[in-house]
Parts: sequence; structure tokens; C-alpha cells
Amino acid sequence: MISPAKRDPRGRALATGLLAAAAAVAVAASLLLGSRTVSPGDVADALLGVGGAEIRGIVWDLRVPRTLVAFAVGASLAVAGVLAQAWTRNPLADPGFIGITAGASFTVALGTAVGAAVGAGATAGLAFVGAAGAAGVVMLVARRARSPLTLILVGVGVDAALRSGAMLIGLFDTDVLDGMRHWTVGSTFGRGYGDAAVAWAGLGAGGVCAALAARPLDLLALGEETSLALGGSPRLARACAALGVVLLAGCATAAAGPVAFVGFAAPHVMRRVVGPQVRALLLPTALFGGTMVLLADVAGRLILRPGELEMSVVLAFLGAPVLIAAVHRGVGWRRGVA
Repeated sequence: MISPAKRDPRGRALATGLLAAAAAVAVAASLLLGSRTVSPGDVADALLGVGGAEIRGIVWDLRVPRTLVAFAVGASLAVAGVLAQAWTRNPLADPGFIGITAGASFTVALGTAVGAAVGAGATAGLAFVGAAGAAGVVMLVARRARSPLTLILVGVGVDAALRSGAMLIGLFDTDVLDGMRHWTVGSTFGRGYGDAAVAWAGLGAGGVCAALAARPLDLLALGEETSLALGGSPRLARACAALGVVLLAGCATAAAGPVAFVGFAAPHVMRRVVGPQVRALLLPTALFGGTMVLLADVAGRLILRPGELEMSVVLAFLGAPVLIAAVHRGVGWRRGVA
């Protein structure tokens, strides 16, 4: 049975509107809820610049930047997942599964060890270089294989090697290890406006690449010969998609550390709502991914209150069943790489 959103553009618009409303609710929850109880009236006063200095500090110095980082990271990883799955023609592709987030983490760890990771801009640059390098290695090794699982297997190997390398760097210097602790598990704890700027810059630049790649990727899904006949450019599609994935995942990892499953789960869920076209998927998937991460961040603040559970741990509990279900169904395996 085809959902109304799949067969009717108005249904897709309605779904996008509902997702935007859900994102607004998630933003409100992120501003209102935390380890310390603050009344909605006090939060509203703080946002308007009135009220006590302590409450304004909680809202503007802690909750607002965390909200900005969480939403941008979730949206970036979700869009990166759409591009990665269309670019590789593999429904199991995810920026984390193909080593991109581990590559960003490794170069940031290396930069921290040598004193190069100073400031948000330098950290973002290092993360981008690592993400691009990891993506290049994985694609170089896996490009000749026909099986859709090859890319994932190569990515898992590269991911494990880079994560081990980052951990090894930290073991030789306790100061570096302390500085890298937030790279072990993705979190918005302690993030500021500099991290938010990195995440939103990556989302903006990566979003442009995704928009440019959307139509060529939809044509490429019909086959290279058909794509060329219809005026598409497979080379442009792959180049824009690859650059978009690196920008989106690299900057998201630079801002919040490694966050898994969003790039895999969000596109799979939204395809069942709006259909398989990349053009139709981008905005709804971005809204859904941002909302996912925001709600996971809020849940992490409340589960161990007054302590905190990192959002990536919450997302792992949610994302793992989705991955297991997809593997159990054998999603896309029998179709191979088109």
C-alpha cells in the first residue's frame, strides 16, 4: 500500500509541515528541560533578556547553544545519510559506517596531540580533512566491488583502525586523552556558540551540495545510460554527493563528536513517508534528523537527572533495532548496486 505522502505532493507537504511542528516542539523542550528545573516563565524572561542573571546564564550559555548544536548535527547527519545511500547505491550506507566520522575524530585527536586543534575553526578544518581522507580510502578500496556489502565491510575496517589510532594517541598523553573524552561519545554537553557555528556552517555548505546533487542522483538511480540520455551527469552527482557527505558529517563530528545511526535510520524512516526521491527526501529528513537528536539530547538530560546520559548513547538504543530490522529484511541486498 502506498502512503498518501508518496503518491500526492500535497501529502509530502503536509508531512514536512508536521515535521517542522515537531522540530519546534523539540526546540521548546530543549530550552525548557534540563538537569535543573526552570519554569517556562523564567525561560521566556531569560530569552527576552530579563530576569535573574543565573537563569539567563543557564538558558543562553547552556541550553541555547546545545539546542543549536543538536539540531544542526542531527540534520547534517540525516542529509549525509540520504546522500551516502544514494551515492553508493547502498541502503545500509551511513557516514559512521563508512569511516567518515572516525576519520574526523582521528585527525582531531592527532591535531590535539600536536597542538594544532586550537579553536573551533581549526578543529573543523582537521575534522574535514580526516573525513575526506577516510571517505577517499574507503571508496578507493571498494570501488571495483559489485556487492553492496563491500563498502560497508571496508568502512567498518577503516573505522576500527582510525578509532584505535585515536585511542592510541590518547593513551600516550593523559592531557590529550582528557581533551579527547568528548570525542569518544557524541554529546552536546559543554558545547558553545563556536561549535554551533561549525555545525551550522557545515549544514549550510553541505546542504547546497545536497541540493545540487539531488536531481542528478535521482536520474543516476535509473542507470548511467538513462541518466545521460535525460541530461544528467553521473560525475557531477557523485562529486557533489561525496563533497556533501564529507562537509555534513565532518562538521557535525567536529561540533559534537561521533554520533551513529542518525544517518542510517532517518532516511529509512522518511522514505516510507515521502518516497524514495532524493529531492523529496532532503528537507523532511533534515527536520526528522534534527528532531531525533534534539529529543535524544533532552532524554539524556532527564534519564539520569541530575546527571546526564550522552545523546549518542540514547540514539544507539533507538537506532540499533532499526538497523537489525533492516538487516533482517535484507533491505536492498538482492537488488545489488544498480
